[in-house]
Amino acid sequence: MNYRGIRDFFLSKIKFGYGFEKELKRIEQLYSISESRLEELKNQEFVNQYRNAFLHSKFYNHLYRKNGLQQSSVQSIVDAEKIPIITKEDIRNHVDDLLTTNRLMVYKAFTSGTTGSPLKLYRDYASICKEYAYDYHYQRIHGYQLGDKVISIKGDLFKDELYRFDKSLNTLHLSSYNLNQKNIVKYYQLIRDFQPKVVKAYPSSLHILSVELYKKGLELNIPIAFTSSEVLHDFQRRIIEKVLHSTIWDWYGNSERTIAMGQVKEDLYQDIPLYGHIEVKEDYIITTGFINKSFPLIRYRIDDVIKLKCDSSCIRCCTSRILGRDNQYIVLKDGQQIGLLDHAFNFDNIQNILAAQIVQKVPGEMNLNLIPDHGFTDNNKKELLRNLKVLLGEDFIIHYREITDEEIILSKSGKFNLMVSQLDSSKKDGTTQKILSEIERT
Repeated sequence: MNYRGIRDFFLSKIKFGYGFEKELKRIEQLYSISESRLEELKNQEFVNQYRNAFLHSKFYNHLYRKNGLQQSSVQSIVDAEKIPIITKEDIRNHVDDLLTTNRLMVYKAFTSGTTGSPLKLYRDYASICKEYAYDYHYQRIHGYQLGDKVISIKGDLFKDELYRFDKSLNTLHLSSYNLNQKNIVKYYQLIRDFQPKVVKAYPSSLHILSVELYKKGLELNIPIAFTSSEVLHDFQRRIIEKVLHSTIWDWYGNSERTIAMGQVKEDLYQDIPLYGHIEVKEDYIITTGFINKSFPLIRYRIDDVIKLKCDSSCIRCCTSRILGRDNQYIVLKDGQQIGLLDHAFNFDNIQNILAAQIVQKVPGEMNLNLIPDHGFTDNNKKELLRNLKVLLGEDFIIHYREITDEEIILSKSGKFNLMVSQLDSSKKDGTTQKILSEIERT
């Protein structure tokens, strides 16, 4: 067994070991209890997380005392409004002080970096077990069992890799960065020969796969598709379902692990029981995570928008759509689309960036607009450009420019996105519209 095989084996044992089994049983019970009992448990979790932070986190103890709060100030979720809201900047500036335990007892992680400046986070072992258990329980109720054949298309591989097989989880990883017209027949053969029951991918990756297959007159039969990390658009769903013959189940969450919502019907998402607490505002969400005791995020603001399908008295929040996660594609000269370039920013050697924005006006080229922080070096710049070239190819042209806050391009709703496409939409989306028209006719 090679190094990767050994690593995959041990990682699977860690991910799905005793802690995972214990959490899975707990989650199964949560789905069978009454709403009144669920509300009682939710209040307990909220209060416990507040007190945990007050007693053991340097950041929270200072923040709460400054706002006149004591350990006993919060008795239930009703008291949530007393607690000050925290933001990404609080995490960025006080990441170590947020901890309630020794840093040696936690694992370092990063957000996806949709603003081009990923946040460093910490996760404890218990939270990792909980996350895998919640994720697996959701997928299991929609037809997946551990050991089923899975295709994963999630940016786990870079430009120089087409695929990799993880024997321990029976998963064939495919590179999202090599999904193009040139490689589509290879992808088709790999997937057809593997005969997966499930595909797990970003919506943009499944959309690109389906479009390229459709253009070749090819179809696949993958019964179940689990999507996450981006908004799943209706036009994407229709093309994917047509070409892959899949039933799609979409998951909404964040790297900070403060919110999780699963699609229960095509037009309905519901929050996951006891994962956290959600406060829905008009233009943002306030979240409190329950699963990570070592790095608690309490009344943490997220600039996504959800529209409730129930009133504020609901124990479990329901929505038909999550807004604010729209992913833009970068288009190469040959027309290939590449999504989620935030991977290029998620490295320790990419530091001291306040914000970044990728703007594309011409296929095969882009403007990389950066707001550097103090300490940003030429080496940081070189590493970032190198990472982007790995994802986009050496012939891709990157125009680097340092800008000010006033030069950042905001969406109509005032949101700040990492990727902004200013390509001619009629040219960019022509293939998609043609396929949709053909699907409608059939």
